[in-house]
Amino acid sequence: MHPWFNTSFTERKKRHAEFKKWLKENPLLRYKHGYVREDGKVFCGYSTGYANGEHWTEADTFERRLAHAREKMRLKRLDPKYRAEFRDYIKNHYKNADMRNRKTAIRKKKWSQENKPRLALKSSSRRTLKRNLLHPDHNLLIEEKMRNAADALTKQTGVEHHVDHIIPIKHGGWHHHENLQILPAPVNQSKSSSPFWVSSEYKDFRSVPQSLWPEPLIDFYLAIQST
Repeated sequence: MHPWFNTSFTERKKRHAEFKKWLKENPLLRYKHGYVREDGKVFCGYSTGYANGEHWTEADTFERRLAHAREKMRLKRLDPKYRAEFRDYIKNHYKNADMRNRKTAIRKKKWSQENKPRLALKSSSRRTLKRNLLHPDHNLLIEEKMRNAADALTKQTGVEHHVDHIIPIKHGGWHHHENLQILPAPVNQSKSSSPFWVSSEYKDFRSVPQSLWPEPLIDFYLAIQST
């Protein structure tokens, strides 16, 4: 008899609950179904009835079980009763799709309004990654603090504040914490995406380390500095 059955029902239930909790809290540590170990054994799934809760089997046994499951599903799809039940499920699923979509949209909108700095951080990182302009030395914590500060200033003053790229990404500026500053929205709009914007009140390209200057603009920046 398998050692799992030597324990009491209460103990099995307790261990099963603990195991399910561990699986939920550690998604990155879980093996995927079909993962092949160094010794050639294939991972079938998790179960509290096996050593360490992991069910491993030989490759041929795994393939046999997989083929059996596929054949079982193929025959099930030919069953008129199953097909009728599946059609009803699909009808009900799509009949309620509009309501689900509306609820999802409301939930997303609420989250976006409550987490503006985090949303801006995610979208900014996504844009820069897409353009391959995320600097390897960028400090994400500094950027997050700046976005929280911009959000706080917006609430305090009633004027929208943005975290802006001093040298715009559009013109090759890096997404780096030293190429970021907080600007009131009207100032940011007047600055637009000009890489040659100069200000005595706010930071401009002269405040950015030369190592972060885009190569095509270096000569122009040095010429402006020398005048």
